[in-house]
Amino acid sequence: MKILDSVFVYRLAGGDRLSWHGRYHAHGAGEYEIHFFLEGNGSFLCNRTRYPVSGGRLFLSGPREFHSILPETVSVPMTYYAVLFSVDTDPASPDAPLHDALDACIDGRKTVLSINSNFRFQFEDMLQMTRSSDPSLKESARFLLTSLLYRWFGRGGEKREPAETGSKNQVHVEKALSLMTKMVRENSTIEDISWKLGLSEEHFIRVFRDEVRMTPYQYFTRLKVEGASGMLMSTDKSVGEISAWFGFENQFHFSRIFKKCTGMSPVEYRKTYLQIADFS
Repeated sequence: MKILDSVFVYRLAGGDRLSWHGRYHAHGAGEYEIHFFLEGNGSFLCNRTRYPVSGGRLFLSGPREFHSILPETVSVPMTYYAVLFSVDTDPASPDAPLHDALDACIDGRKTVLSINSNFRFQFEDMLQMTRSSDPSLKESARFLLTSLLYRWFGRGGEKREPAETGSKNQVHVEKALSLMTKMVRENSTIEDISWKLGLSEEHFIRVFRDEVRMTPYQYFTRLKVEGASGMLMSTDKSVGEISAWFGFENQFHFSRIFKKCTGMSPVEYRKTYLQIADFS
């Protein structure tokens, strides 16, 4: 297990800080993130489910799960720690039991906990050790996080047989993810992607859903919405231009899909998250 990033966000309420920390995004294969809220009121969105935020709430989000803090619901400024970490998915790795436990929790929707606020001190220790130049302290932070994860999620569900590393299904899914990233601006169909992979559409949907926990259409759509949300925040392009940029049928279809994914219309999202930046 490896800690990729660790941050402390103090009294997040709005403006550019909310634009960055609350953005709609997802992480890659084998990557997980925990958010531990010390204070504040609002909503945390994971995929299409909204969860109320309050002091002592901890959220786990898994690989390729799109999540954000919904800004229009931030009624009281939020203070929280967030830790992004990766887990080796090889069944022969020492990380295998932790990987199984985390995935079992995600499969069973056991990803939201209420924990003692005193854990803030462990999070602060972890943050400081992660940022240290001393390798032994960085390793201590990793052991601390591992211990906490086992404590909170170690009994998340029944152990499942792990997928064979390098299996044909995994290879197909990785190719599909790469294709989707390259084709995010195209109005491509799932049939187009399955054809490029040399699979039937039905078989492709099944293996993709087994690996990613959502259909190819759902993932491809959310990938487009993630890109569109970035353009809404950081450019002055119109909603119609952004809709066309990402290959949606029309502006109305784009707006409907965007609101379904983020909980806000594109116009509402821009007003909330607007920042001055270049988009590349």
